[in-house]
Amino acid sequence: MRIDKNSWLIKQPIAHRGLWGENIPENSIAAYEKAAQNGYTVEIDLYLTKDGEIVSFHDDTLKRMTGKDGYIWNYTYEELRKLRLADSQYSIPRLFEVFKVCEGKSPLLIEIKDQPNGKLLVKKLISALRKYKGDFAVQSFNPLYIAQIKRLAPEIIRGILATNEVETLKSAIKRHIVKNMSLNFLAKPDFVSYDYKGYPLPDRKVKNKVCLAWTVTSYEIWDKIKPYVDNIIFEGFSID
Repeated sequence: MRIDKNSWLIKQPIAHRGLWGENIPENSIAAYEKAAQNGYTVEIDLYLTKDGEIVSFHDDTLKRMTGKDGYIWNYTYEELRKLRLADSQYSIPRLFEVFKVCEGKSPLLIEIKDQPNGKLLVKKLISALRKYKGDFAVQSFNPLYIAQIKRLAPEIIRGILATNEVETLKSAIKRHIVKNMSLNFLAKPDFVSYDYKGYPLPDRKVKNKVCLAWTVTSYEIWDKIKPYVDNIIFEGFSID
């Protein structure tokens, strides 16, 4: 196993989309700063814009967080930076802005979201990470992205995201892959990041892998799954 038992990926709880709430929107610079200040690992989500910028944003569409219609990858960064997250003062940050917040302060757990130019994003991300001086790991629901990382940058710690709740996926093949992590033989993940409701997982699926649970929203949930996981991705409650 490439992840040491004292690794940040095990020891530091992971703030889902940063530490957000009240006047601080998710996936904002303020959320990342607050998480870093409180000693948490910062979880972020990445997309590639129409003009090739890597930005941190969770949804594939802009509506919920900005009120704008359309998919994020159909906009240039110049168009996106004018939008505001949840009517706040904060805009959609670029990856290098997140790096400035976290480098030397807080590890990053980076999710590559499924998207039309995902393979190009992976290449750009690898290039950016090779210049980054902080701690990080990369994960995705798409095992082909993780397999691409394994091929191009095998030194990067990589993980597979998965869940039992796959009803929203239209393809039966994708539902099977996401639920059962059936392409792990291609991706060779170092860790598994599974929906907490799916634990405990079969031993054959987690052997020699660090296990993360998402998204934990209370102490009660955490206590219930502690025997099965090494760390949690959390939101909505204070761990202190």
